[in-house]
This record gives sequence, structure tokens and C-alpha cells, in this order.
Amino acid sequence: MRRVLGNLGLLVRGRGVAAVMSLGATTLMARALGPTEFGMVVLMHAYALLMRGLLNFQPFEAVVRYGVPAHDAGDTRTLRRLVVVCRRVDRQASLTATALALIVAPVIGPSLNMDPSHVLLLTAYSLVLLATGNGTANGILRLFDQFDILGRQMAIGPTIRFFGVVIAWWLEAPLPIFVAIWALAYVVENVYLSWRGRREYRLRIGKPADGENVKDSKLDEFAGLRHFLWVTYWQSNMDIVPKHVSTVLAGYLLGPAEAGLLRLARELSSLLSKPAVLIRQVVFLDLTRSWHQGSAAFDLVAYRTALLGGGFGLLFVAAGYFFGDNLLAALIGKEFLAAAPVLTLMLLAATFDLTSSSLRSAAYAIGRAGKVLRIYALSAGIYLAAFVALTFWLGLIGAGIAAATAAAVPPLAMAWLIRGSKRGATGTPS
Repeated sequence: MRRVLGNLGLLVRGRGVAAVMSLGATTLMARALGPTEFGMVVLMHAYALLMRGLLNFQPFEAVVRYGVPAHDAGDTRTLRRLVVVCRRVDRQASLTATALALIVAPVIGPSLNMDPSHVLLLTAYSLVLLATGNGTANGILRLFDQFDILGRQMAIGPTIRFFGVVIAWWLEAPLPIFVAIWALAYVVENVYLSWRGRREYRLRIGKPADGENVKDSKLDEFAGLRHFLWVTYWQSNMDIVPKHVSTVLAGYLLGPAEAGLLRLARELSSLLSKPAVLIRQVVFLDLTRSWHQGSAAFDLVAYRTALLGGGFGLLFVAAGYFFGDNLLAALIGKEFLAAAPVLTLMLLAATFDLTSSSLRSAAYAIGRAGKVLRIYALSAGIYLAAFVALTFWLGLIGAGIAAATAAAVPPLAMAWLIRGSKRGATGTPS
């Protein structure tokens, strides 16, 4: 638990800087552009992330899941072959996502109320996906406990966005400049992660020995790896539903301004949702190791982290309920007050995500990734159905109600799943 909290602290420091910078950039851009143009930038970024998410196999999870036993045994040969396989998946996925985004942009742009100039910007923005093939690099850094590097990487993009937006706001720059700033920040943070991951690989694993060939590495060499990648792929698709699909869907159903308001509420609630991702990154390594070693620390880390996260999140829900209006008026302006009730509901949804983060990693560690996927598929189905129905009926606040309702499903279901699993199993993916 001390190691988990120590690694989490390294990420939180980076994420803390990132959260402040990201919030500053988002609110200042909203002030500079107004609800409609701000919503356009939000839709372009959400579109790119959605296209990447649709082809994200999350190889960093595989590097940790299959790399921990090899690393603990000092088997660098196996690690090299695992990394080669995962890098190949990374590269093919990023290239395919870029091509798909470029092809679809002229089709989907007009349905999001974009004129030809906006569609052109959307198409150009899709090129940022070429820099996103770094999931393996992320996994290598996590495998070797380099969470300080991941913490610094998290602050790069938001810092560039913040200072870029400050300059653009000062110069009263047009919309394309803000889009370019968002694109530059996204590319730089991804390139940095790729570079640091490759550097760590050279230092910790090294080049193949003379006569050793790793280019013929295949997925089938690792029992269950192909299945695990498919499970994490579909899990990634479930994760993007409340994040990026909802933003694009809000733009389609309600318009760019409402999509911007929803994105603004989500940005503020990211004070909780982003730590949930950090917790999964940190505890998965130790939970996997504890499970394989049969350590009693497994239950301690999984359940105590979940309870701490849930209690912490409820404090933010209360703050959003009582002070959300004042916060939005002070940060952005009264024209954005419609996001206040949605903010409280998004904070509640983020609290459920925070509670479920360590439970999801625990279920992965014991080999229940397939069942976790089915849980999140159920949650995503509930969310989409509720989102469409409640948005038509109630407007923007319906999106918040849908998010909170669907987010309550995973923590309850995964707590039941973990308790029902037999201890002592080796945890082959299911």
C-alpha cells in the first residue's frame, strides 16, 4: 500500500499541474471564443480521440499483465519479444485510426453543424493521431516503476495548451489558432511519451544479443495474449462512450454550444475522473504481482483504495452542488451557468469511476478481464439509452443523469465479481 501511494503521489503531482493548466486553458478559451466556437474546438478534439479510441488495443495493459512474470524472473528475452509484438499492434492501430479519421471527417462534419472551413480544420486535426502509437512505451514505463516520468508527461500537453491559449487570447486570435494549439499540445505530449518509453527500453531491456532475432515475434507465443488484447480493446471502446461519444452525440443532438457545455462540465469533473485512471495505472502492477505471489496485500490494496477514492469524491460532489454556480460564473461567465447542474452529476459519475478504478485493476489481475468487459458493456448500453432518451426529454441535464446512473453499475458489479472469485487461481484471462 505504501508503494501504491508513493507511485500515485508521483502521478498526482504531474496530474495536479496538468489539471490546473488544463482548467485554465479550457476556461480561458471558453471566455475568448464563446459557447459555440468553444464547442467547435471541443468537438474536433473529441472526434480525434473517438477515432483513436475505436482502434485502441491498450497494449500497455498487456505489457504489465504479461511482462511482470518475465521481469520478476529476469527473462529479458521474453520481454523483448513481448515489446516487439505490442509495438506492432500500436503502430498498425495508430495508422489505421488516422486513415479512418481522415476519410470520415468530411462525412461527419456537416452533421455536427460544421461549415466547410470547420470540416477542413476537422480533417487536418485528424493528423494528430499519427503520434499516438505509444501504448507500449506507457507499459514499459509502468513496468519499471517510472511513474515520475509519466507524471511529467501528463503535465506537458496542458502546459502547452495553457500558455498557447493565453497568447492567443491576448492577441484575439481566430478559431483556427486555438485548434492548432490544441493539436500541437496533443502531438508533443505523445511524442515525449514515445521517446521516454524507447529510452527506458534501451536502458532496462537492451538490444537483442548476437544471433537473437525478435522480428519474428508473434502474438501466439504468449498464451492468452491475443484474447487479452481483444478484451482490452473492447474495454477501451466502453470507456470512450461516456467521454468522447457523448460529446459528439451532444453536438449532433443539441448543437456545438451544448457540446461545449458538456465538455466544460466534464473538464471540471476530471478532478476526479483523471485520478481514477491514475489509480488503475498504479495499482494494476502491484495487484498483479500480489495475486501471483498469493499475498494478502491484494485485498488490502483493492478495497481500501476503492473506499478512499469514493469518500474523497463525495466531498467534491457536495462542493459542486453548493458552489457550482458561483464557480462557473467566476471562472468563465454567466453564459455558461447552464452547465452547473450537469457539473454536480458529472462529479457524482466521476466518484463512481474513482471507486471502481482499483476494483477493475483487481479483476484484471485475477484474470476476469472478460467479465469486466461485460460489466462495462452493460454500463455503456445503459448510458447510451439513457443519454438519448433523457437528452430529448430534459435537454443537457439529461446527459448528466445518464452519466451518473450508468457509472454506478461497474463498482457494485465488480465488488461482487471479486468476492465471488476463488482465491489461489492463477487468473487466466476469461
